[in-house]
Amino acid sequence: MWWLFCVFLLNQSHALPNFVFVLTDDQDLTLRSLDFLNQTVKLVANQGLTFTNFYVNSPICCPSRSTILTGKYPHNIQVFNNSLTGGCSSVRWQQQYEKNTIASILKSRKNYTTFYAGKYLNQYGKSGKGVKHVPPGYDWWLGLKGNSKYYNYTLSINGSGHFFEKDYLTDKITKYALDFLNQTDEGNFFMMLAPPACHAPFTPADRHRRLFPDLETLKTPPFNATPSDKHWIVAMPPMSLPQNVQILDEIYKNRIRTLQSVDEMVQALITKLQEIRVLDNTYFIVTSDNGFHIGQFTQPWDKRQPYESDIRVPFMIRGPNIRKKTVSEVSVSAVDIFATILDLAEITSFESDGRSFKEILFKNQSFDNKYTFIEYWGEGNANSIDSTCPWGPTNQLSECVPEAWCKCQDSRNNTYTCVLDISSAKKIKFCLFEYGFVEAYDLIEDPHELVNLKLDEDQTTHYLNVLEKFKFCKKAQCQINI
Repeated sequence: MWWLFCVFLLNQSHALPNFVFVLTDDQDLTLRSLDFLNQTVKLVANQGLTFTNFYVNSPICCPSRSTILTGKYPHNIQVFNNSLTGGCSSVRWQQQYEKNTIASILKSRKNYTTFYAGKYLNQYGKSGKGVKHVPPGYDWWLGLKGNSKYYNYTLSINGSGHFFEKDYLTDKITKYALDFLNQTDEGNFFMMLAPPACHAPFTPADRHRRLFPDLETLKTPPFNATPSDKHWIVAMPPMSLPQNVQILDEIYKNRIRTLQSVDEMVQALITKLQEIRVLDNTYFIVTSDNGFHIGQFTQPWDKRQPYESDIRVPFMIRGPNIRKKTVSEVSVSAVDIFATILDLAEITSFESDGRSFKEILFKNQSFDNKYTFIEYWGEGNANSIDSTCPWGPTNQLSECVPEAWCKCQDSRNNTYTCVLDISSAKKIKFCLFEYGFVEAYDLIEDPHELVNLKLDEDQTTHYLNVLEKFKFCKKAQCQINI
């Protein structure tokens, strides 16, 4: 009978893995949100690998999410911002790019059973067939119409719109996910769960509203630091925050509160995976679509900037053959997730601008000369400028409100590309703005980006050449090593 045992072991060694992918919304790393996700850290990070240099390729929701789903940089899928005209869940996106997402390829190539619940893309449900549109490749589809909400939202349940007034969205996602797992029999599955936390309007579940009553926003060195020698939108008046920053404390506190339901979700999913005996064959990923700032360099709150607060996010993964409590300083980014998941599923033929970091999960080896690319297109909207702010109606600025002391969140000239040059010996960030302004930082010597580094002519020319190659790269051309 020994040969039967050998066949069993052979089948086990070639068993394809399952995937559970939790994608939070606007979750920071530098402001220590992970300090308040006790179960997530215990059950995922401590049971697997954490990347300390994981970056998004655009610090705003829809372009970043589109990159995660397709493995292509925003410039290659023409998703430039969170609007329909900016490519977010547009008819063109649906027709040209949606059929080649992670789930659709897993479904068509390896017959995975697929599940999605929560926020998808900011304009989902507002173009084409509206909520009747179910992206290709999903067996269970529970997509949120529009942007992040916690109550009073509409879900497309397999193409049928359903309004929920009082059900907290993160809890609703958890319930559907557990229902899915309870009905999972044989075969592999891919689950993607996208809770609204910790995006605005920062609404905690009722049971969490009174947690952390004395919590204040983290006063990191960039907090209220004079934005010396920084690009225009950051350096615009006011040059300091007011003495009373209670509104920032409330935002910080409520963001942490919204994440408590995510922590409960992760715990419930891990428990269920154990119960149905598939946890040991499941890769469980937790990350965010972009980061967030609260008071850094006198910016009240938002994302969209090239600083660590906005582009460096949590990333942790546990699963088969990943050692416990492993930490990697290798630089990887959102564009690499697509290739990595497909590689783990033994799919090798696909188009991607990123590359798989599967081997790093098992051997903790590093990429040689690995550059990380970030791109962002600034926006202006006169309708978002409050009349009491001194900037007047202009389409050059956006989101200027008295609650944030009229410091605008964005501007059209807040358009930039950045490259991160990270190895064991160096960690350089180089950013070029549309109007020719350059910001550069030595993130080893100056991790808080307080001093704009003056590079010599050869270094500047080198990084400008790297950026030029990235700006127009496609597929294998994006593996830049120069």
